[in-house]
Amino acid sequence: LKPFGFQFAIDIGACVAPRVLLKGSQACGHRASASMGLVSVQQISKELIVACRALGHVLPEALATLVVSTVVNPTAGAFYAERPIDENDTRAVIEEAAKAILTPDQPGIHCLRLQASYEHAFAEIEQASTKQQQEAKDAQDRAVKWIAGFHAKFDQDFETLSGLYKKIFQFLLLRCTSPEGVARASQDQAVEREVAAALESVFPRVGLRAFAALTGAERAAQLQELAGIVLGIRVFNQHSSKGGGGLPSFAAMQAQLNIDEFLASLQREIDEVNEVCKQFADAIVVARSPPKGGPWDKPPSEAEVQQNRRDLLYHRQYLCYLLILQEDAAASSERLTSAFATLREDLQSLEALVGGRVSVPKEHVYPRFDSIARGYRTAYQEVQVLQVRSKLFGMLQELRRSYFPQLPAASADLLAKAPRRPEDGQLFHQEDEGEEPVDLEVLPGPMGAEGEGMSSPVRLTLDNTPDFLQIPLDFQGFCIHTLVTQNGLLVPGDPTMGVVKYAGRYCVFATDRGLADFCGNPDRFLSGVREACYKHPELIHLLRIHEDFPRASLFAIVQGTAGGHSVQQADVSTDTPLHFQESNIDKNYEWNEWKLRREALHMADIKRKATSTTQTALSHLRRETESQVYLPKDVATNTTTSKGTNPPRLKKYHRFLRGEPQPLQVAEIKFDL
Repeated sequence: LKPFGFQFAIDIGACVAPRVLLKGSQACGHRASASMGLVSVQQISKELIVACRALGHVLPEALATLVVSTVVNPTAGAFYAERPIDENDTRAVIEEAAKAILTPDQPGIHCLRLQASYEHAFAEIEQASTKQQQEAKDAQDRAVKWIAGFHAKFDQDFETLSGLYKKIFQFLLLRCTSPEGVARASQDQAVEREVAAALESVFPRVGLRAFAALTGAERAAQLQELAGIVLGIRVFNQHSSKGGGGLPSFAAMQAQLNIDEFLASLQREIDEVNEVCKQFADAIVVARSPPKGGPWDKPPSEAEVQQNRRDLLYHRQYLCYLLILQEDAAASSERLTSAFATLREDLQSLEALVGGRVSVPKEHVYPRFDSIARGYRTAYQEVQVLQVRSKLFGMLQELRRSYFPQLPAASADLLAKAPRRPEDGQLFHQEDEGEEPVDLEVLPGPMGAEGEGMSSPVRLTLDNTPDFLQIPLDFQGFCIHTLVTQNGLLVPGDPTMGVVKYAGRYCVFATDRGLADFCGNPDRFLSGVREACYKHPELIHLLRIHEDFPRASLFAIVQGTAGGHSVQQADVSTDTPLHFQESNIDKNYEWNEWKLRREALHMADIKRKATSTTQTALSHLRRETESQVYLPKDVATNTTTSKGTNPPRLKKYHRFLRGEPQPLQVAEIKFDL
C-alpha cells in the first residue's frame, strides 16, 4: 500500500498545486499588510472537479461540493466549511477531498455518493416537472389575461369578436391537449377538430356578446369552467372510442406502470436489505463482546469491524430510501386506485345518461363532464408520482450493482457460531448479565415535568400522550445512545418503550438502559452525535440533522447544483467602437429651455386668437393666404353608412360697391343644391 499511497499523493499534489500555489504566491507579497483572501466552497469544489478530471475521474458537482463541505479540520475538530476558508487551507481541503473520493472501496464516500446521486436525481426530476408545468401555466395565463382584458368597440363589432373566439379556442388547445396543459398548442388536426366541436357545442358564437359584457374576473372563471367541460368531453370521447387523441388512456397507464410488480420488487428489496443490516449489526455486536472460550478460528480485526460499521451506514441509507419509495408508492397506488374507480363510475353513469339520445339538458351533463376532468387530472398526477418513484428505484438498483458490500467471511463465521436465545433466536449478550433492570416508570412524564420546565427530559408514552402515534421522531428513529456508546453503531430505536422529548427533539432508544442513561445526561449524547457526524459525515443526511450543519446540508447543496451544469472555464471577448453614434436622431430636438418656453407661450396665445376680416374697397374679391388660420379638427368619425340632408343655402352680399355712386343695398339669394 505504501507505493500506491506515495504515488497517489504525488498525483494529487501535481494536479492541485499549480492552481492553489498561484493564488498563494500572489498573496505572499501582501501578507504583511493584508489578510489572506477567502475562498468559497463552490470554488474549491470546482478545483476538485478539475483535479479529479486530470486523473481520469468524472465527478458530479453535487458530490464534489458535499465532500468538500465535510472535510474535517484536524486542528479545530470541525468541518473546514463551518468557518471561512482562506487560501492556505484550500490546498489541504482539495487534497483530503480528492483522497477520500479516489480511495478505492471506502464505504464513507460510497454512502455520500449514494446520497448525492439520489437527492440530485430527485431534485432534477422535480425541477424538470415544475419547469414544464410553469411553462404551460405561463402560456395559459397569457391567453387568459388577453381574454380578460378584451374590449370591443361596439356590440356589432363581429371582426373583433371573432378574434376573441379564436383566442378562446387557442386557450382550450393549451389547456385540454393533455391533463396538465401544454406550453405550445397542438398541431394535430384531429385534436383541433375535436376541441373546436366541443367549444361550439358548449359555447357557441352567439354567446360572445354576453361573454364580452362580463368583468375580467368573471371571464377567467368562465374559462376555467369551460376548459374542465371540454376536457371532460374529450375523456368521454376517448372512453367511447370516438376521439380523445393525444390523451393518455387508463389501460396504457396501468400497463406501463405495472404497480403490483413494482411494489412487490420494492418489498423484496426491502426484506433483503433488512436482513443484511441485521447481519451487519449482529456481527458488530458479537465482535465487540465475543463469548469467552469460543472456538474462533480467525476473529475479525478492529479494522474489519470498523469497516463493517461504515458498511452498515451505507445499507441503512439504502434501506431508508427504499422505505421512503415504498411509502410514497403505496400511498399513491391507493389514491390512484380510488381515482380510477371514481372516474370509471362517472364515465359509466354519464354513458347511461346520454345513451342514444340526440340532445341532453346541459344542466345534467356539464357538471358530470367537469367532475370527469377533475378525476382524470387527479389520476394522471398520481401516475406521474409513481413514474418518478419507479425511476428512482431503478437508479438505486444501478447504484447497488456498482457497490453493495456483503458481510466478510470472518464476521459471518463469528456470527454463525454466536450463541442465541432459544425462545426468539436473538443473540445472547453476555454484557447484559448481572445488570439490574431499569424502571422506566420513575422517569418524569409530561405532567410531572410541568414544574421543572422544558429543560429536563420527558418520557412520552401511549398512556400519557393522546397524539403519541403522530409524534415526529428525530434522528430518523435511530438510537443515539448506541451510536455514541458503541463507536458509530446505528440501530433503530423501539418506540414502545417511550419517546423522550428534550430540547425540542423526540428520541427513541433500543434498550431500557440507553433510555435511562440519556435522561440522566442528555447533553452528553447530543454532543456525542455531533462528534459522530464529524467522524462519519454521511450521518448528517442519514439522521436528518441538517439544521445543526447548515454548511454541509445536502438539501442546500443539491438545490444550488441541480438544474444546470456550471461552466468551469470560458473565453469571452467583446469589440466596441471608439465613439458610439446614436441611430435615432431627432431633428426637432431643442436643448434651450427658454426657447421652449417662448414657443409654448406663443402656441398658447395662438389658441386664444380668432381670425376676423373686414371688407373694404381695396380688399374686396381679394384675400391674403398667409393671414388665414385653420385649426385642426380634434375628432373625426368614419362610419360604413353615409346619411345627410341637403337644406337650402342662403347667400348675402352688398350691392353698388363699385360703379357710379348709388345707395348701398344687401342682396339675399337662396340656392337649392
